[in-house]
Amino acid sequence: MLNEFGEYEQYTLSSEKLRNCKNRRLKYYNVKNSFSGLERLMTIITRHFIFHTPVGSDEDELREILKAWCGFNHKAKTILPEHFNGWLNNYIKRVLAFETACECFQYESLLGDLKPVIEKLLNDRDFDIKEPLAILENFKFTNDDVPKRLKENTGKLKNLLKALDDFPNKGKNFSKNLFGVLNAEGDTPFRAITYDRIIANALLAGGLRCYCLACDEELFQTNIILKDGKKLSLKKDKDIILKMTAEYLLQRRDSNQEFIVTNNANMMNWLTGEKPDYSKRESYAFAETNEKLFEIIKIEGINVTKVKLHSEWAKHFRLIEDGDEKQGRIFFSDNGSSEPLKESRQL
Repeated sequence: MLNEFGEYEQYTLSSEKLRNCKNRRLKYYNVKNSFSGLERLMTIITRHFIFHTPVGSDEDELREILKAWCGFNHKAKTILPEHFNGWLNNYIKRVLAFETACECFQYESLLGDLKPVIEKLLNDRDFDIKEPLAILENFKFTNDDVPKRLKENTGKLKNLLKALDDFPNKGKNFSKNLFGVLNAEGDTPFRAITYDRIIANALLAGGLRCYCLACDEELFQTNIILKDGKKLSLKKDKDIILKMTAEYLLQRRDSNQEFIVTNNANMMNWLTGEKPDYSKRESYAFAETNEKLFEIIKIEGINVTKVKLHSEWAKHFRLIEDGDEKQGRIFFSDNGSSEPLKESRQL
């Protein structure tokens, strides 16, 4: 989120390079959960083409470019980056499914009838989905001693192939409604992801930006913040708090509202780990007063949350854009992936 140029690269890199990226933005759980978080990805891509290429605000061409990225049939006239066409489809196949098949193959002797399927997924980068999916959906381990990890990974593999199999259906009504379900009147519901909504959000957000998060003093070497009454884990909690602080400041750049509205999937994409726990905001509190670092209002029925950052914490931080004078003592930067923020200090 701090480095949107780096984030754009994450969504257009080759599958081979992404396999070597330890902390990628798009995770298995995004794909499993009906492609949650995909709206941000597509908005970043659209902002790149609107503000940093000759495409500009040509909405018809932008829709075709988004269709190309998804892997749908398209009529884009723009010369697209080398790995752009079908990126999402290829990422699921050649990165997520491939890595999960590798995990399964570590238990080669226990795979039984699944072994030919796993081998096919490992050796054929453009495999047809139907046959391996049918086998996975009907397969059950008969041995009670099968490791839990193997069962989990075969389940993950099935979910990934089901997502791939279902995904083309999501492109049929792209002009009105990409991912949501139309209501009785044929209108797009509030939560639906549409090309039109993505383009509108991209136009409002403006060009891609790169910031660092500046802090005026060392805040994590003392126990001023606790988690559930206990000391923080500097390896895990520090990065979560910093990223949630950055998200709050980013959303308040052009607003005086005390609360921001955050999409949980977007935050999960930015945190480190396969399934990071972004729901623990309410666990963090000041040691002396027990006041919460983050005030939370949950909105029922939709995947968003209202968040307010305590002013006593927020006052120590500011965002600095590339080219601005670096005022502060400690700076945290982002390469666009979900790895921990990189810390540097000014003497």
